[in-house]
Amino acid sequence: MNDKAVVTTPNATWLPEFPVASPGEICTRVDGRWGPQEYSLWPQLYHKRVLHHACIPVQGALIDGLKFQADDLYDHVAWNEWQVCKECGVPDLGYIDKGSITLLKGVAAHIGVTYHMSTLAQREDRQKFGKHLIATVDQALDQLSILPMIRAHAIALAAHVKRLLLELCGLIVLYEIVQPRALDPAFVAKKALPIRGAFTNDAGTTQVLFRLGIPVWFIQTLTRSLRVVEVHTYSTPISSRMSDELSQPRLHSDGGDLAGVVQHPGDWPFAMQREVLKTLLDIKISPLPNQQPIAADGASDARPAKKVKTSPDVHLDRGRTEQSGSSSRRTRRGKRAAPELPPPHPSLRYQSPHTSVVPGAWEVVLVAAGTLPSPPSPATYYWPPPFLFEGGGGKSNRYYHNYIRIRQFCRQRLLDRTVGAEPLRISEWRDALWGDYRTQPADVPSEDSSTRGKERKQIQQNVRRLFGNTAGLATYTAALTPQWGQVTVSENTAKDPALHAQVLWEAHEINWRCEVRALDAELTRSRDWDVLTRWEREARVCRLWSGIGSGLRVIPRWESGETTRARWDSPDESGWREARSTLSELVGVMARWPGLPEELKGIADEIVEYPADKFRVVQRAALQFYVRTFTNVFKRLPIPPAVLPTKWV
Repeated sequence: MNDKAVVTTPNATWLPEFPVASPGEICTRVDGRWGPQEYSLWPQLYHKRVLHHACIPVQGALIDGLKFQADDLYDHVAWNEWQVCKECGVPDLGYIDKGSITLLKGVAAHIGVTYHMSTLAQREDRQKFGKHLIATVDQALDQLSILPMIRAHAIALAAHVKRLLLELCGLIVLYEIVQPRALDPAFVAKKALPIRGAFTNDAGTTQVLFRLGIPVWFIQTLTRSLRVVEVHTYSTPISSRMSDELSQPRLHSDGGDLAGVVQHPGDWPFAMQREVLKTLLDIKISPLPNQQPIAADGASDARPAKKVKTSPDVHLDRGRTEQSGSSSRRTRRGKRAAPELPPPHPSLRYQSPHTSVVPGAWEVVLVAAGTLPSPPSPATYYWPPPFLFEGGGGKSNRYYHNYIRIRQFCRQRLLDRTVGAEPLRISEWRDALWGDYRTQPADVPSEDSSTRGKERKQIQQNVRRLFGNTAGLATYTAALTPQWGQVTVSENTAKDPALHAQVLWEAHEINWRCEVRALDAELTRSRDWDVLTRWEREARVCRLWSGIGSGLRVIPRWESGETTRARWDSPDESGWREARSTLSELVGVMARWPGLPEELKGIADEIVEYPADKFRVVQRAALQFYVRTFTNVFKRLPIPPAVLPTKWV
């Protein structure tokens, strides 16, 4: 703005400072906002691409026909609203105050419903942007609720949620109030709406905004013909409403701004939002190692693996086939008794659990899968596999007791790539549950000099460093008293069968949820999609067990009353009618998987009305397809969901 320019307004009651963007200074401040370019709270230069920014209501706004209940969105997130989470196991991580997040969720739900109602008559392309904003808000709110993070990160993310909710309010005002006015050429506003408004240096734009009732500040050259009613020498400074102190670390808008391109009002808001998505919100659950590539039709491209030595089929083949170089004549000696071979591993052949209950429909399909061939590499799991807890005795009790202590860190690493979020092998989970986290210096010689022994020792040391150093967990002792919800668990109380059932239900549930997501991502290649589209797909998958929120809901937060809405009852059980909704969601997810059987195509919406006999057939077919597809991709049996225990600790 040059020295001869003045800012005039025909309908506003105050004069805001013009938001100048210095090169490289469009970035987050300590309050999580974007300083002068905080479009949700301060008028910006008008651009038709972001007209809804000018329509954002001001604090305390009363607009006929619209109730936003959004006054809390204008308040900044105070630093003392963030508190350290000691249970997560990683220093300097914590949560925004639970009450603040709960309030924010309530406002978000209200605005989301209002936005949906306001766009019913809009074209699909007009609805898309708002849906992306809602998906981002859901993702951010779940992240704030589920994942502990550093203070600056949490404040910037909470401020971004408020920013996007106010932007949604602007879209609602645009569709409900401004758009109908614009379509009426005879309409002239008698007074300005209580909304954000915009600066402009175009006389025609000023006239249109004035007619629609949008507060406007016209930048023009001072002349003798300019009519002046009232003079304001000093405008209201931006720093009176927002912090100007840069945050550490801070988010910069991407791209250079030497030519002022980043300050273009139709470009920089989207550049900053992309930076937020990439830096604060792009959380991915690590993939399970794909044992072999999948072709377009869902079939494997690799050669089948050899049969596991303990397979009954192998024993039969050995009895019929003569070994190379051996005599076919019978020996005169008596037959030697065949050695008793150990049973196949639970990852390759289903074994019914003793403590938890797996739905009958799942058990039938898993048993029918038989014994799988040995995989080319060790199986990995997102969470301690339930079969590790089987067997009873002192070792099993120690596993239960220590699990309760380490589960918060396991939750953290599941969604936090900075703390080794990849799935662990069975032996690694066994070491983690045992709880010996003492590490040895690298130069200490190993007692086992074999290559395999050295590798096993190195893996063990890596697990000990993960839980002992990264998480800061001390080596297990029987005197520990960790918290299980509201219950303090000692070594003796850790033997409670009800607690065992609840632990195993959680182990089944988290593994199953993560595995469904991993399989879907593998089959649809969704990890290569753009962020928002991937979020929408992940949320679609998570509707299997949660009717609200984003795809981050892989951990059942039963401490807050959230378990699962998934039901797997068979028609001979009382709850089978409710199970039809779960099966409908599962078949709906499978619709994009290659190799879907013909009998499962196009029926997802019809399943909720199926009679018992038809439901039984489709349920069996869907679970068979899931198990078969999972074993083809990951070369082990999937972890099934478990029945929710009736007795809760």
